Amino acid sequence: MNILDIAGLRVRVGSFNLGPIDLGIHRGDFVSLIGPNGSGKSTLITALLGLNRHVVSGTVRLFGESALSRPRAPFSRVAYVTDSPRDVLGEFTAEEYWDYCRLAFESARGTSIDGWDERADTYAQMLDFPLGTRRPLSALSLGTARKAQIIAALLPAPEFVVLDEPFIGLDFLASRSFEALLLGLRERRVTVLASSHDLDLATRVASRVMVLRSGRMVLDASMPSLRGGVEAAVTSALSGARTRRSER
Repeated sequence: MNILDIAGLRVRVGSFNLGPIDLGIHRGDFVSLIGPNGSGKSTLITALLGLNRHVVSGTVRLFGESALSRPRAPFSRVAYVTDSPRDVLGEFTAEEYWDYCRLAFESARGTSIDGWDERADTYAQMLDFPLGTRRPLSALSLGTARKAQIIAALLPAPEFVVLDEPFIGLDFLASRSFEALLLGLRERRVTVLASSHDLDLATRVASRVMVLRSGRMVLDASMPSLRGGVEAAVTSALSGARTRRSER
């Protein structure tokens, strides 16, 4: 069974149209979602998470269940990092925020989550996050708040991790540390969908590449099939989509 199945998904936001999108994400996939600004990456992500009110048609199934109504059970197995490091409860300290997330996930799953504190220590050390700080998240730097947000998403040991431009706000060292963390997820066969403009990152981490342009999926390929490399394949897909669009 796929982690995610999307069929005939169409979203209309003002004059922008996404779709139709048909795709399946398999357990253990690490998918890099690439596309120019305004191509529909965030629109697709919010739609598959049941967070977009502009879905026109189509189906989204997450762990075999319809996702558009956001049922608790499948979404308790999902983590989501938005494209803004400030999408946190800014009045909380990081550890208060993580405790809040623990309560929410345990409530959704109906059971306690083992290993939470150990993972908090491990991820904080990996990302050089200052544990024990009493400053609220709103008072932290953009990069430090981003680290707290990433750690919060991974503490429940999710089976499916969705990341929307997760490197925003991170400096070079933090980015490399986060990349190592992502490689660890891939080795444990945690399923990941990550949007990014970084083609080199896709080369180093992803097992599969998807490319959006103007609301259409113009490439969906496994890394081994990209014989000319990621950059050549992405450039070709985007150029071909531009040509087809101009010929209409």
